[in-house]
Amino acid sequence: MGISINIALQLAYIAPLVKECRNGIMLGRQKMHFNPPGWTDRLIKKLSRLGIEATPQDLFQEDGFCEAYLKTIGWPKLESLDFSAIEGAEHVHDLSDPVGDDLKDRFELIYDGGTTEHVFDIAQSFRNVDAMLKEGGIFVSCVGTDGWYGHGFYQVGPDIPWRYWHASLGYEVLGCWTLSRKGTERPSRVPDPTERRRGAEKRFEVPQFLFYVVQKKHRDGPPKPVIQSHYINY
Repeated sequence: MGISINIALQLAYIAPLVKECRNGIMLGRQKMHFNPPGWTDRLIKKLSRLGIEATPQDLFQEDGFCEAYLKTIGWPKLESLDFSAIEGAEHVHDLSDPVGDDLKDRFELIYDGGTTEHVFDIAQSFRNVDAMLKEGGIFVSCVGTDGWYGHGFYQVGPDIPWRYWHASLGYEVLGCWTLSRKGTERPSRVPDPTERRRGAEKRFEVPQFLFYVVQKKHRDGPPKPVIQSHYINY
């Protein structure tokens, strides 16, 4: 679990969406993965274009984790939740199990930087996010979507943000994109696949992430059934 160049840039691009959040939690304590030469200079130049002036000391902390970077780009302070305490997470919990009352309705921002794809009961991990998030809170997720065979249990498609978070739970989709792991091409917006042929299937030549931002809205009653977009009018 970590933040590479294109994820770091996307987190900076969407920072205005989360600037009003007062507290938050990341799923898995995220590290900055910036070993390739040139990535740091590229990041600093791109951030400057966004009005964020930063030095390497502002972006990278000695232990390799991401809190300094998130603070620099305007995110609120995030606690962390992990399967074990080995990386210093404040909360230890297996996301395959329901969270306790102490974590419910607690956070205004939750960041999944590639953790849920490693949880065998991924559906329960999503239910836990919904349970932990306050009404009006924001969930940001960046998970593998194509071309990273064997990295986790799952690769996630656009039906997750659009058919689960939006159609079933009533969240507002503030943005949904694909972006490559290493390339320099711009992120590509992903529209609602509902009513599009075969759920708007797409294949990529290089490994991609699905990056989406959704906001929890007031919900009366239980969630609606989760139906994949391809089968809406089957």
